[in-house]
Amino acid sequence: MKLLTRTSRSYIYISILVFIISGLVFYNLLHNIFKHQLDDTLIEEKMLVEQTINYSDSVPDFRLVFGHMIDVTILNSPQKNRGFISDTLMYDSELGTFASFRHLFTENTSIRHKGYTINIYKPLRDSEKLIAEIVISLALVFVSLLLLLVLVNYFITRRVWIPFYRILHNLSKYEINQSEPLELPQTDIYEFQLLNQTLQKMSKKIRFDYLNLKEFNENAAHELQTPLAIIKSKLELLVQKENLDENQHRLVSAIFEATTRISKLNQGLLLISKIENNQFIHTEDVNLEQLIDKTICHFEEMIDHRGITVSKKYQHRVTLKMNPVLAEIFITNLLSNAIRHNIYQGHIEIHILKDSFTIENTGQLLKTDPRNLFERFRKSANNPDSVGLGLSIVQNIANLYRMKIEYMYHEGLHTLKIFSINITN
Repeated sequence: MKLLTRTSRSYIYISILVFIISGLVFYNLLHNIFKHQLDDTLIEEKMLVEQTINYSDSVPDFRLVFGHMIDVTILNSPQKNRGFISDTLMYDSELGTFASFRHLFTENTSIRHKGYTINIYKPLRDSEKLIAEIVISLALVFVSLLLLLVLVNYFITRRVWIPFYRILHNLSKYEINQSEPLELPQTDIYEFQLLNQTLQKMSKKIRFDYLNLKEFNENAAHELQTPLAIIKSKLELLVQKENLDENQHRLVSAIFEATTRISKLNQGLLLISKIENNQFIHTEDVNLEQLIDKTICHFEEMIDHRGITVSKKYQHRVTLKMNPVLAEIFITNLLSNAIRHNIYQGHIEIHILKDSFTIENTGQLLKTDPRNLFERFRKSANNPDSVGLGLSIVQNIANLYRMKIEYMYHEGLHTLKIFSINITN
């Protein structure tokens, strides 16, 4: 959810909550005001009726005078002075149904020492109708103002946040391996100015650390390869000497194999470092079918030696939008893994579909957790001579090009399925 949408939504929720609470309070206040006015009217009518009782010999029909129901009863005996005003429900002949009335009851003794009771019933429908009209009118006004304020707040906030989105846009385009510095838009808002200064400082520090790390990796790899090559060449000369006994020959061979492993390990770690530092910028359209066929030809002797059969099902002609060197390493490591971890006279099956490709190979059940299959230095117990970087390199290349790799094992078949948004027809 965007920040602007989040703030606008919060503003609307709070405004609606305030409106509901304010509306309830306003309705109660308005209802009490009208009720007090109605009570004052009832008291005035009661006083007029009492004056008539005190100073007139007869009691007229007050319904005709006031236009609503007034019941006056003259008693022969004196009565105590008491009374109340309350809401009641009674039949309304005009509406033909029961309705709410305001009821005033009073009981007292006139100056002629005769008791009397007065019941005045005044309908509340006019007051309730007026209150409803007022509330509806104010609600419409409030909703209109709320919509106007939301729109004004949205456009003002959107304009205020324009520099922030420009900063995000420039950050998303920034590449640490490019020489151009991070360019950020100028703004007169203090918080965004502070953000720009912090990002500039951070990007320079990251760029500096990246260049130092890159230089260290390259120098370390280069400096290690030279002595390793010298050691290997000297060991080859030692192995070729005829005066070595069997024990010496075994020791020299072990050192030679260890040196070869160190050399492969150095090259693998350097490659992973370059991939993680995004040093393979150049991309091309690499034909997947041709690349697989060429790689299989490179492994032809190993495949024949182990009696492995390879079947291919190319249902679509697809290309990989990748660096050609990384594409070759990617396919080479996948096929090498399928061959090295296969069984004698096993088989490999390759499927190319519209949006994915799959490599299946026979093999023994993994003795390690499949979730750790792509971690560095994870080696199968069946192949202890491996440096444990092949699938780790595959995973790093997949991450670089936003590919997804799924591993499955079922009935003696290992399956690696690669989904990629970089695969196109």
